[in-house]
Amino acid sequence: MNRPADHLEPAERDPKKLRRTGLTLAALMLVSSLMVLIAYNRHAAEVAADDRPALIARLDKNFKVWRQDESEAGLLDLAGDVFVISPVAFSQPEGWSHTRPVLEKLVQRYGDREDFHIVNLTVDPENEPPAKLREFAAELGAELPQWWLAGAQKESVHKFLKNRLKAGFYPVEKDGVWHYDPSIVVVGRDRHIRKATVRARKPSGKELNYRNPVDFDFEQAAKWDAEGRSEGLESSNVEQLENLLYETIDHLLADPTIEDES
Repeated sequence: MNRPADHLEPAERDPKKLRRTGLTLAALMLVSSLMVLIAYNRHAAEVAADDRPALIARLDKNFKVWRQDESEAGLLDLAGDVFVISPVAFSQPEGWSHTRPVLEKLVQRYGDREDFHIVNLTVDPENEPPAKLREFAAELGAELPQWWLAGAQKESVHKFLKNRLKAGFYPVEKDGVWHYDPSIVVVGRDRHIRKATVRARKPSGKELNYRNPVDFDFEQAAKWDAEGRSEGLESSNVEQLENLLYETIDHLLADPTIEDES
């Protein structure tokens, strides 16, 4: 027969064993914390030393466009090559006045390569159809297959820029002027969008042990130069950003690897 519960005797606890168990658990927690800290510091050091372009997103759909010769093509027709995409309103040259000379320099620098391309994607396709794109192409000296001037349905273009290319904001027209993120987007052979990385700094100027992705926004860089925010630097913000763009493209062109991810 079972004894009633009120007759059960409480278990005796050994204070020495409890203390030993507590110390053991504390030691295990301390060792685990140290291992996590060591692993974190090792990872941070590896990231800080990694000079590869930052991976931002991947183009997974063949966005269809029309080009300056009225032909239809898809951006992923360029998969396996390196290309840059530059949003633009061609009829408003002041909106890309600092980006345009950079694109022209890219043509000069990589003009002899069949595996590099430039795609200017109009944010105002309703007023810049293929016939207009042909006129702008003649003015720029933009020739296929290296330099595309392209358009698509306005809503599709704007969604593509924001959702796929990770633009800072949707293009919007206000008082007849288009406002859009003019950043140049770099795409590698594997269809991954890439950005340069620079070491982060404290306000004091001291370098931190991690790197930040950099947008290739030459219009903003030019504004910083006009505001005197390049003082103390070896070169202007535009020049520094140009060098980062060249380094990023050179790195991607030198990489023959093409990832076939579904």
